[in-house]
Amino acid sequence: MSRGHAVGLEPVMSEQTTVPVRRRWLSSSGFGMLALGAALAMGFAYAAQSVSRAMIAMRTASTIKVKGTASIDLTSDRAVWKAVVTARGATLPEAYARLNTGVERLKRFVTENGFTPEEIRPEAVDTGMTHARDTKGNELPRIESYTLNQSVAVLSDKVDKVKQLSERATELIKEGVEVRSNDPAFLISNPDNAKADLLAEATRNAFERANTLANGSGSRVGALQSASQGVIKILARGEIDNNEYGRDYDTTAIQKTMRAVVSLEYAIDR
Repeated sequence: MSRGHAVGLEPVMSEQTTVPVRRRWLSSSGFGMLALGAALAMGFAYAAQSVSRAMIAMRTASTIKVKGTASIDLTSDRAVWKAVVTARGATLPEAYARLNTGVERLKRFVTENGFTPEEIRPEAVDTGMTHARDTKGNELPRIESYTLNQSVAVLSDKVDKVKQLSERATELIKEGVEVRSNDPAFLISNPDNAKADLLAEATRNAFERANTLANGSGSRVGALQSASQGVIKILARGEIDNNEYGRDYDTTAIQKTMRAVVSLEYAIDR
């Protein structure tokens, strides 16, 4: 018998496709840990080099810069106070007559409170005019009234009395005197007398700080290389000043504190 073949079926030759096998270890967790370890090692090495360089720089520094501070308490020995008297009138002579009456009454009030005429200093008169206006509010040439102001200053070493005077002056309003009392200013007449001692103390403070830093590193403070003085401030007693460029001279308080800052640079001996 002859062998038959199945209809529609032909032998199929299989073709083997070769696929390159990737090296899976490139993406394995083991390689990731290896890379992380290498990165950390490089980071630690760099950090160690930075610290080493900083330590070398500190040990090889030839100078040291420090700041010194000092303060001293002072009491104001001078005071200045001003009051302003105001008067009005339909005419200039009328306004001036009222102003003169008010100023003279203020001057008597000052002397009644323990001051001498030599401590009283009237200042120049300031003149103002009020013009009439029409029904639309437009200013007209006609002068409706005059307003005069005159300041009276008191300069004295009776500091406490000046403070009391400033608080009592408006009692004159009850007598018909239009007066405005300004805040007194309390001053130190000779601040330079205290500055020399203050700067000397600030310099000693800076030197002590330099010694503390130098001794901690096994060195000694050498010769002074440079020095600069900061702003000397006179502040109200107990005031905390954190602003290097703030107010330099407080005039509101009788009790004050003078503060100084110096910056010094010393050589370092090893």
